[in-house]
Amino acid sequence: MVDLVELSVRFLVVGAVAFGGGGAALPLVERITVADTGWLTPQQFAIGVGFAYATPGPVLILAAFVGYYVAGVAGALAATATVFAVPVLLAAGSAGVVARLNRYARFRAFGRFAAAAAVGLLAVTLVALARPVVELHPALLAGSALVFGAERFGVSPVLLLVTAVIIGAAAGAASL
Repeated sequence: MVDLVELSVRFLVVGAVAFGGGGAALPLVERITVADTGWLTPQQFAIGVGFAYATPGPVLILAAFVGYYVAGVAGALAATATVFAVPVLLAAGSAGVVARLNRYARFRAFGRFAAAAAVGLLAVTLVALARPVVELHPALLAGSALVFGAERFGVSPVLLLVTAVIIGAAAGAASL
């Protein structure tokens, strides 16, 4: 059985690195779980990533997957708790600072302009992500737009996910 302290320390580091953007930590998780410790094979890691990306917060879900695989329920709980520890502590610690700074007009103005800049960066990211999708197959982008629209009109995300899986499976079977 894997040492729970080692598992916890490694996912504490992942949580610290993944704070604000879990995708960037994926290579670190792979190095830890495949190359450094041998807890998972490359195939098992790929399966875990696939399952994790079917849910929100893929790196955080991957922590539970790895923890469970290497140390059962105790490992899943330990990995999950420690991967969340640093982000939760940073958010809790910064809440008081932000509340104090919010008394100042310049800080509030910064917040308004930072929010506008964040929206602009998200738009640029959307364009950057859409370009390879269009190059791969334009129908993927059209499908993404349909899913977004359906979600905005209140269609259940579960129904959208099931529909996407069925369409993907049918398309895969048709290409055989």
